[in-house]
Amino acid sequence: MVEGDYTPSGYRIDREDLESFLGPLEAEVLNKIWEKNVPVRVREIYEELKEKRKIAYTTVMTTMNTLYEKGLLDRRIEKGRGGLLYVYWSKMSKKEIERSVVRQVINSLLKNFGNSVTSYLMEITDSDEEKLNAFKKLFEERLENEKVDN
Repeated sequence: MVEGDYTPSGYRIDREDLESFLGPLEAEVLNKIWEKNVPVRVREIYEELKEKRKIAYTTVMTTMNTLYEKGLLDRRIEKGRGGLLYVYWSKMSKKEIERSVVRQVINSLLKNFGNSVTSYLMEITDSDEEKLNAFKKLFEERLENEKVDN
């Protein structure tokens, strides 16, 4: 695993975007935090979510804590009007999380189904010139980087 990687506990092929490895509420909360792009309190996210649906403050609090435990959010304790409270922020950008998930899923597929994965990647590039050119570019860049490193 690469430093800063997020390892999804499961990958759902029937879902899209963040929901392929997070629950729907987790994905929505994470997107809200990225939109704000500053540390946020649970109350701020709760207030936005309750405008669209019936949701309990404790549900949002638990979801943000779960994202913290999964390593996707970081937090600190601050003093607030009602006492101590957590302030959360994202540990990784959306692009970093997506890249990490792709790396984990592809590595798992290669480990378990190596030749089939390689064969399929070749198959899809044969039928799509744009994908073939993208793969060629990536391989050429990789080869150039290896030459520089050696």
